[in-house]
Amino acid sequence: MPTENLNLHHSLNGVFHSINSLILGSRAIIRIDFSEFDTINFNKVYMDSIFLNLITNSIKYAKPDSHPDIYIATRKTNGARQLIFSDKGLGFDMEKCKNKIFGLHQTFHNHTDSKGIGLYLVYNHINSLGGHIDVESKVNEGVRFVLTFKD
Repeated sequence: MPTENLNLHHSLNGVFHSINSLILGSRAIIRIDFSEFDTINFNKVYMDSIFLNLITNSIKYAKPDSHPDIYIATRKTNGARQLIFSDKGLGFDMEKCKNKIFGLHQTFHNHTDSKGIGLYLVYNHINSLGGHIDVESKVNEGVRFVLTFKD
């Protein structure tokens, strides 16, 4: 899979543009901190898909009667570049879901738009290029994804 040096702001802004009406309609609060690094050698289509799937999931699974609250940041841990993506949405029970989270057609909420494809794609995009993804979640507290990129 071809990779290139991507500016994360540009990738994210492209996704924002494509789902602008969804973001505005949900009144999502999105905080971004790319101060640790703002470029990464990665596949552009995959990065756009990762941002798209994680943002739309956060909007889809926001707590009822609240605005989606999303935080996207970069950090370096022990020399590894990581993308942190978290929200304060519905979350899910890690004990019940831990082995199914990234499986194809796995859903954890009764939402009409749930297809169980988004997290499967995110998992495959990051892993196919030598990285990995970790997840933490608690019911009604949200979810936190840590994507670690291959150096």
